[in-house]
Amino acid sequence: MPRTGGGIWAVLVAAGVAVSADSARAQDVHWRQDYTAARKEATATGRPLLLDFGTEACVWCRKLDATTFRDRGVVELINERVIPVKVDGEREAWLTRAAGVEAFPTLVLVSPDGKIVARHEGYADAAKMTALLRQVAPREAPAARPPERSPAAELLALARADHDAGRYLACIERCDRLMSGYAAGPEAGEARRLSAAITGDPEKWRRVTTQIDTDFAAVKRDLDVALKR
Repeated sequence: MPRTGGGIWAVLVAAGVAVSADSARAQDVHWRQDYTAARKEATATGRPLLLDFGTEACVWCRKLDATTFRDRGVVELINERVIPVKVDGEREAWLTRAAGVEAFPTLVLVSPDGKIVARHEGYADAAKMTALLRQVAPREAPAARPPERSPAAELLALARADHDAGRYLACIERCDRLMSGYAAGPEAGEARRLSAAITGDPEKWRRVTTQIDTDFAAVKRDLDVALKR
């Protein structure tokens, strides 16, 4: 019996360790190690780079990793807003010089087009790091593109707009085109109902006939003018 109990506790402890490890990984900064690849990612995503310049012998760099970069709020901001890159200031001396870094650690925010936005030299606690990161606006979700309308749907939308604006004759003409050209589509049924709402309303139909008379009179005037020439 003791063995069985011990086995259960061993399994529970192992499961707890696994969960803790997964939770810790979820809270890690997603550091990139390849600056060139990170630049391409920044260009593709529109997110700025956060370059963390340090060295293996840098005590404050290790403290930064052990404290600030373990703060949950800081980790979330970094992973949401920037592309974080670890830079060994000695091994990548060319990049250190290009960024104007003179001490370690130094944090540099770089826009996707390669311009330095902000920098912080020395150790930064969670509050200072948060202030630095908040200089980067959060990315807005891309606006959803409206679904493209079919020609029949576009024609029906125009017919409805004509109806709402009191252009009943134009509405009927569009409805006739829908019923003849797209008879099998659902838009044709809506066109019939829209047309019937006009022809069945005395006031709306009066406005249609008035418009027809006006248009006919205009055509007759134009024809008379043409014949006199």
